[in-house]
Amino acid sequence: MVTKPLLELMNFSIVRRNNMDKIRGILEIALNFEKSGRNFYKENLEKVNQKVAKDVFNYLMDMEASHVTYIQKLIREREEGSSISWPQDATDADSIFEKSLKSQALSNSTYSSDLADLSIIRMAYLIEKDFAEYYDNASKEIEDQSTKTMLIALRDWEKKHAEILKSLIEKIFEKHSLDLGFYG
Repeated sequence: MVTKPLLELMNFSIVRRNNMDKIRGILEIALNFEKSGRNFYKENLEKVNQKVAKDVFNYLMDMEASHVTYIQKLIREREEGSSISWPQDATDADSIFEKSLKSQALSNSTYSSDLADLSIIRMAYLIEKDFAEYYDNASKEIEDQSTKTMLIALRDWEKKHAEILKSLIEKIFEKHSLDLGFYG
């Protein structure tokens, strides 16, 4: 005969295991996304013409690589039963980079060259927005506060990356007096 306290303990264990499986799944998907993001920047680095776009793609490729490393570490720590370690705060690095970006002028490239860049940069912007939305949604699915906080931090980093790309898109719009209504 199973006693009530033992039954409650078994139910808690099942819920905890299901929650751990959910966290593992979220982290595996996040790892795949971050790897894809890193590869996108790497593959498109030579396709963009603007020097400032190359600088942004280089920076974001490095940031996505650091996210891959961080998420791999999180997965290992969870498997070992360790508590979540917090990453170095990338917000400062993003802010410094964004200030640097604002001071850089676009090169005197052609209209068609800038439009080609704009297409690639817009894809990058949408990727970063998708990542931010994924982390936001995932944070709402998790009850564990430290995991929720970690997912929110990743969301905020991705939002910052989207802002950097949006700023670059706006520079190209301004250069050619474009107003396409995408980012009002």
